[in-house]
This record gives sequence, structure tokens and C-alpha cells, in this order.
Amino acid sequence: MANHGSTKKLIDPPLRYLTKSLVRTALTCPRKLVYATNPKSYPRNDSIVKDPFVKHLADEGKRFGDYCRRLFPHGVEIGPPARTNADQNSIIASAHAIPDAEELVACTNQIIQQDDNSESQQRVTIFEGAVRSGPFFVRPDILDKIVHPNPASRTGSQTELRVIEVKSKSYDSRPSSKRGQMWNVNKKSVKANFLPYIQDIAFQSFVVRRAFPDYDVSSWLMLPDCGKIWNGVNNNPSLFTEVPTLDDTLNAINESTAFLLNVDELVEVALSSKVSFPGSNGETFAETVEQWAEQLSCEDLEASFSEIPIGSQCASCTYRIKSLPDTGQSDANRPRDITAAGFDVCWEKATGLGRDELQQPLVVDLYGYSRETIKKSIEQGKFFLKDLSADDFKSKKESEPNDKISSTRRQWYQVSSLRNESMNSFHEPQYVLKRDSLRQEMDRWQYPWHFVDFETASPVLPYYPGMAPYEIIAFQFSHHIIHEDRTYEVCHASEFLHTETGVCPNEQFLHALYNATRTEGTVFQWSTHENSVLSSLLASNVYTSSLSLHEKETLSALLSDGSRPMVDLCKLAADYYYVDGSGGSSSIKRLLAPTMNVSARLKDIYGHPAYNSNNFVNFQWYQQDDKGLAIDPYKILSGINPVNDGVSDEETSSVTHGGGAATAFHELQCNIDLSEQDRRIREQSLLRYCELDTLSMAMIVQAWQSFLEQ
Repeated sequence: MANHGSTKKLIDPPLRYLTKSLVRTALTCPRKLVYATNPKSYPRNDSIVKDPFVKHLADEGKRFGDYCRRLFPHGVEIGPPARTNADQNSIIASAHAIPDAEELVACTNQIIQQDDNSESQQRVTIFEGAVRSGPFFVRPDILDKIVHPNPASRTGSQTELRVIEVKSKSYDSRPSSKRGQMWNVNKKSVKANFLPYIQDIAFQSFVVRRAFPDYDVSSWLMLPDCGKIWNGVNNNPSLFTEVPTLDDTLNAINESTAFLLNVDELVEVALSSKVSFPGSNGETFAETVEQWAEQLSCEDLEASFSEIPIGSQCASCTYRIKSLPDTGQSDANRPRDITAAGFDVCWEKATGLGRDELQQPLVVDLYGYSRETIKKSIEQGKFFLKDLSADDFKSKKESEPNDKISSTRRQWYQVSSLRNESMNSFHEPQYVLKRDSLRQEMDRWQYPWHFVDFETASPVLPYYPGMAPYEIIAFQFSHHIIHEDRTYEVCHASEFLHTETGVCPNEQFLHALYNATRTEGTVFQWSTHENSVLSSLLASNVYTSSLSLHEKETLSALLSDGSRPMVDLCKLAADYYYVDGSGGSSSIKRLLAPTMNVSARLKDIYGHPAYNSNNFVNFQWYQQDDKGLAIDPYKILSGINPVNDGVSDEETSSVTHGGGAATAFHELQCNIDLSEQDRRIREQSLLRYCELDTLSMAMIVQAWQSFLEQ
């Protein structure tokens, strides 16, 4: 959950708190603790955080967190501005303008440790409470203190302190559902997909137990329950006029789309289990956090984490930034006020290479890398992709079929392209095509060719009554056609966009899709998303109730097991096509611009302002940068103002990613303050983005056609 309190000002080095976020960071690589605790010296690469899809997931998490808070209407947030949902006593209300971590902790302690026998203290709930024990510091989403009667106790009562971690991870409470299973078969370890969430709550409970040893500390996860249906009212839980009892809260949760799950056993297993991370030596999770806390207290922080080896974890390092200047000084002599890329610091020490050299493609940039491959290359002193040779891939290549491009071959194509580029500054981009295999596939296609792309949302909090958390909402599609006239022209044949608030679009979506694809011809998707969405919608009696039998049969034929299954172009690209500049990826967004670079036909068709549709007038998709290479059409799209076709500013930039599309749809459904102009901006952005997706599919097929004719 987002912290709405004051900015956390932790105590200065060498005393540093180990927090939940630092533990989560260190599990990917402990060396990052050096950089995360010195943000001024080592900035993060925020491109991941700013990614529209990542941002959308974060927004969904915040929405669910706020929703769960409303299930505890008596709760109070620690830190300014104090936010209470019910009248509280003066101690709670005094939680205003807290300047630092120590006062946050003091305020939390004061609230929790009041007389348990006081009537007002039978139930206290705190949001973002601050708990510290020695070098550990946590801000649990919810701390719920409950005083239970216990005649056997000296005081006649027993105090439970519930540590509740709110996560937007999908969960299904129905016994038959696999999405609710957190244990592995032997019930001795936590399933990998739930382990990060259990580790988060385990660390917090670990700290809270140390801070409040006299309380019974229990561990809980609060998750969206996909087994529950929203009835239209429980997304806004009713407020109690007084502090609710535990039964009141549990009843409210049961009526909501959330699920409160006790995870005490899972937490104990997580704390006592060995944990794997770069440089680990078989330590348990509890031993690991103790060790990290001790290392954080060292005056020479960098020396305390100097033994972490470089490896495959570096591929996704958030401290890899390529635009920082080289000061010409080694890390040991670099002033602390000089910005450095943490990634470079690690690799400089491990390899002896200079920062400028490290800006070249490294072995961790290898497509589809394995941990073993990276480790072996580094041990052999092969740090750059261009250092790899055909011999590094030879043993695998001998046993691979020749009618497809294997992942190993794809890696070698990526490497050989870089080797050629390093030897020739005028290297022309090249492509590889399994011509016979692709031709056999294309010979099965029937005209007209239909290219479809769906935009969907799966909100954690349903928009419409009768839906469950994360249930699919299909709100848009685009549809391009290529006819059998050998002119290679593409027609934007139809589109669907439903943005009316309060009305689920799924039923109308199916009708519109039937009308778009009911004629003969092959239908194409990129990846399996469209098949999954269509299968889900057709399985619902609600969304198919108004479909005729013929409509349902026609749409069902498009499924993977149907008589007219959609062809997955992404799979064909992965099997038969490689192009320089794609990094080995088969993502349509990674393939499009590189394909334009190698296709004379695409340059000819789209190299002048002649593309027209409902959303584009005399538009030119093939444009060149100052190096003569194709500018990514999605980048071109991002510079279009949806209203007046001018250059947009950051406030009105176009949707250029599926996550951005889901965010725009959320605003159209839930933001009642949107003006008509703002709605039109978002709708036009959605239409243009989705159209480019299907146009991109058609472009790549057009390029393949021309390649096969050569």
C-alpha cells in the first residue's frame, strides 16, 4: 500500500534501518543495499517504474489498499495528515505533523501500549504504523490490536496484535480453485508465486514480535478474492458509528470482495527456510535479514557487500543507467557527491573495465539467457556479447531442427549482428527467415486476412455488478484487412470502443467481433491474448445470452480448438523470423521498427503521407532518424495530440502501451470529474493505439510477403 504519511527520514549512516522494501530489493541482489541507501550518489533507472503497465499495476494495488482500509472505518493513519474514519481519542488525533521515523514509532507505541483494560482500547487499528526493533523498521499496512477475554490470564484478557499485509495478488477462496493454494505438495515449502508475499509479511511479523514481545502477534494477508462476486454495493463498505467489534469487521470483509487469510504457518516456514539470492550460502530467511541488518550498520557499507558476484541478476538491475558521465576516476576515488551508476560500479570492480566500455552490449543482454550461460561466460572473461563466438553455441546447435529458429540460434544471430556492427560502422541491418517453413504456413491462409487486437482491463475492484475481481473486460478491438488483389494495401476495416460508464461492454464486444470477422478468411492475433479473452467471454452465459447460435458457433470457431482458429503471428515470428535490432525478441513492438529497416516494401508503402483511416489522415508511418534508421511508429504515436494532431505535452500524451490503455479505460469508467474534452482525448488515444497494433501486424506480414518473393 502507498504511504500517505510523512516522507520517511531514516537515521544517518552508519546506523541504517533494514525495511521491507530493502529486504525485497536485497533478495534480488544484496549489493543493491549499498545503492538503495545512498540514492543521491546512486540514482535508480526509473524506466521500469515509469512503464505504463507497471504504473497501472501500482495504481490497482493502491486502489485495493484504499478499499481495504475502508473495511476498518475506525482505523487511523500514522503520520500527517492524520486520517481517521471515526472519532478517536486525543492520543490518536494528535498524530499530526510527525517529522521523522523515531516520532512515528513513538506515536505508534503510544497508541498500541495504552491500558488494554480500558474500554476504548479493546480494539485499535492503525494504518501505516511505524514499528522499530533495533536495526529493523517496518510500516505494516494494517496493525489491528484486539483484546480477547481470557479468564486464565492474570489480567483476565489476552492481547492479539494482527499484522495485516494488503496485496493485490489474485486469490480464490473456493476450495476447488488452484489459485488459493499457497503450499507446495509436501506442505513444507511455499509456492514460488506466493513466496514474495509471504516473505513480506514474514519480515514484518518478525520485527513486530521483537518490538512487542508481550503480545500474541499473528500474520495475515488481505487479498482480492476472485471467488466472490461484487453485488454493486460492497466496494463502498458502510461506516460504523462506533468502533466495530472483530465480528463486525469479519462480516464486512465477508460481504466485500476481499479475503482475510491467516498465514502464521506459512510465515514460520518462510522464516526457517533457506533463501536463495546472489551470493547466498544456505542461510535461512531469518538469518539472512539479521546478517543484512548487521552489514547495514557497518561504517564502510560498500566493503560489507563487496563479495556479491556479478551474474544473471544484473540483466534486470535497476541501477543500470547508460547516460551518466564518466568522471575518469575509479570508484574508490569518486567523490560521493558525483552521481554514479551502481551497475557500473559492480562491473568495474569485477571486470576491471571502464565505464565507457560497459555501455556496450554485455553478456547479460543476451536474448533468453540462462543463469548457467551468463556464469560460464563471465568465468571465461567474456563480458561483452561480441566476445562470444559460434563455438559457444555449437554444442546445442548440432541437435536442433533446421526448419525453425531455435532460441540458441536466435542468440547467435543477435551476437553475430553485434560482431558485424563492431567491425563495420556502416553495417546494414539484416534479417533471417525460414522461407520454406513460413511459406508452408502462409499457403494455408485464406483471403481476406483479418488482423485483430483486443484491449482489455482486469480491475482488482470490479466496475460492474455481477463481476469478480480481475474478471476480464473487453472494451476495444481494432481490425485490419488485406484482400487478395496483390496491391498489398491494408484497410482499417472496423473498430470497437465502448466507454459508457456503468455498462459492461463484453456482450456488445462479442456482437461487434462477430460482425467484423464473420466473413471467410484467416484471422490473426499476436500472441495468445485474444484467444484467451474470447474463450473466457464465450464461457460466460451472461455475455453470450443475446448471441444467436450462429454467432456463438462462428466466434467459437476462432478458438485454438475451433474449425477456423486464429493464427498466432507471434509464434510464427519466434519460429521463423529474426531481424537485427530486435534484441532477439518476438514482441511486435520490438520487431516493427527493425522490420521497417530491412523491408523496401514497407518503406515504399509507408514512406510518404498516404495512410488514411477514421483516426489518421494522410499519415506517414515510415520516418527516419538522423542515422537513417526507422523511427519506432509507437514513438511517433506518442508525439501525436489526440485532439488537434499537434505535438502533445506530457499531460495529453497518447496511449502507447496496453497498461496505458487499461489506465485510460479506468479513468473513463471511474473519474467523474473528466470533462468531455478529456474523455475525447482518451478515447481518441485508445482508438489510435489499438489501430497501430493491428496495422503493425499487417505491416510485418506485408514484409514477409515481399521477403518470400525475393
